[in-house]
Amino acid sequence: MLLIGSRIQEYRKKAGLNQEEFAEKMGVSRQAVSKWERDKAYPDLDRLVCICEILDVQVGELIYGKGDEPEAPEEVSGDGTSTNNAVHLKNLRGKGRLARLKILFCVMAAICVFCVIVVAVLFVRNEWISHSDKNGNVRVEKVYQQYTKADLAYLDDNGRKIMDTVWLDVPGIRDGDYIQLYTGVDGDGLFLNYKTSTIIAAAFVMLVFIILLILIGLEIRRMKKEDTLQIILEDKTADEKM
Repeated sequence: MLLIGSRIQEYRKKAGLNQEEFAEKMGVSRQAVSKWERDKAYPDLDRLVCICEILDVQVGELIYGKGDEPEAPEEVSGDGTSTNNAVHLKNLRGKGRLARLKILFCVMAAICVFCVIVVAVLFVRNEWISHSDKNGNVRVEKVYQQYTKADLAYLDDNGRKIMDTVWLDVPGIRDGDYIQLYTGVDGDGLFLNYKTSTIIAAAFVMLVFIILLILIGLEIRRMKKEDTLQIILEDKTADEKM
């Protein structure tokens, strides 16, 4: 990590600001400014740009010091143009990682939507109140896999066969078995007595994926900020060469 504390202090004094005044302009505490200047903590990108605006100093000069900016070795290509292979490779890797993170973010977003739907279905389908008028003639037509969806069928009050596909967490269930479920007041729906652990587990998985989605989003935001800082530094270098 670059030590920029002494340069922040130097330019602050040149601007005629004490720590209290500088902290007030920055919208932070004096203790935060003190930590920056003693290299005990470092400002983030947003505050770094704000520091440069307040102290009227270029970002590159604040980071590297005046006249001390490191120059990467340049290689002259066959057509006489100068290229910086190290910077180019770093930019390619950064863009590739950002692209992969964006793809992962989209995948995680789709998984989160699926998890939310599953949890919502469990809550809607769950029989929260015990009923004495359960329909004991609900037939399991087909079990796709244990602890997954299953096709259930029952007869309503008018003798019509009603089929529905639900997520079933009954272990050992087989095709052709009969289970006792609540079919609603009008006999037009299926309500299952899901295990508490089932609902908790589904909600926990949903929460984990949402947290991962947030973390990936924050990492994408951080990398975009780094790209912004790189653009600022490149613009400064271009201005100096002109």
